[in-house]
Amino acid sequence: MNVVSDPKSLSGSGALSPDADLAAATGVLTIDLDAIAANWRKLEKAGLPAECGAAVKADAYGCGIDPVVRTLVGVGCKTFFVATLDEARAARAAAPDAALYVLNGLLQNSGDILASINAQPVIGDLQELAEWDMFCRRTGWSGGAAIHVDTGMNRLGLSALDAQGLAPRISAGNHGITLVMSHLACAEKLNHPLNARQVAAFREVAHLFSGVPASLANSSGIFLGSSFMFDLLRPGAALYGANPTPEADNPMAPVIDLKARIVQIRQVERGDSVGYSAPGTARRQTRIAVVAA
Repeated sequence: MNVVSDPKSLSGSGALSPDADLAAATGVLTIDLDAIAANWRKLEKAGLPAECGAAVKADAYGCGIDPVVRTLVGVGCKTFFVATLDEARAARAAAPDAALYVLNGLLQNSGDILASINAQPVIGDLQELAEWDMFCRRTGWSGGAAIHVDTGMNRLGLSALDAQGLAPRISAGNHGITLVMSHLACAEKLNHPLNARQVAAFREVAHLFSGVPASLANSSGIFLGSSFMFDLLRPGAALYGANPTPEADNPMAPVIDLKARIVQIRQVERGDSVGYSAPGTARRQTRIAVVAA
């Protein structure tokens, strides 16, 4: 399988390119960077006036963190979310001036690495916060961090009680918190009751962190209405063509195209099975295509 990030690598007829490398390929997976850019613009417009960032974790959902980040910087994206330190390094190389948040938080003794690439941890428990504060005091680093507060997903984040305990710190100023965020559990289900509970809980959190930019909406959250927008949007899968509104038509442009060679076309008679373990039986005479993998 060959992967290309330029749609022009496939001829207009839809046949595989005669290029030497592609000629030997069993298939070609094309990633349309222009479609990713168009999807970001659509999500940005849907969420105005909030800023639109981009989640590029998992190697930009398999599309390639370097070309995707460079593409999104080119259309105006200024904030990126990654999962790991390796992804943070790659994103920083592609976006020297962007705000960069590491969703997996602060790994033990990783402060120096984060500071070296000007990346901010997304802190989800008080122990992490204490270690980050200690690092900042020791080094004088003032690059900031995000605080993740759980509002109902029960996966990552400070509890509401822990968040309340940080209120005096926020009131005192010079607190080093550049973003407060939470994550929606059921945003793809428009009328799920947890959506209303989470946005209400996060509204209280945002009030506690008055003056700190707030972020709640993921890809699907952008389509839940203006009350979910806050200051910063964090679309992920929708950038890459996934449907953020599975109860309705997909508003996003397709990003990935897969073409594979057909190595044989054959006829299967009624009652014959196909493949290992005979998982299916033809109910009528059928033509099948065997595709190279």
